[in-house]
Amino acid sequence: MHTYELVYILQADLDEATLNGLTETIENLIKSANGEILKVDRWGKRRLAYPIRKMTEGYYVLLTFKLDPAEVANLRRTLGYNEQILRSIVVRPE
Repeated sequence: MHTYELVYILQADLDEATLNGLTETIENLIKSANGEILKVDRWGKRRLAYPIRKMTEGYYVLLTFKLDPAEVANLRRTLGYNEQILRSIVVRPE
């Protein structure tokens, strides 16, 4: 297993329960692929550098986790299907 960082931006107009539910869903997705959550850092609502889908603000979350490299592509694909996630990126820190 390798350590990865996932930064994703959620729609800023979502209520707190939906934000918590989405974060929990992403964590469960990693755990179901035999991954391990190391750290969840919620950056909160911030202004976007450029409009995405006519939105100028987003809710940022940084997630550090361990996962098998073969499962990362599945995670990226699943994150792309959710329309409440504006952007996401998975990187492997040095």
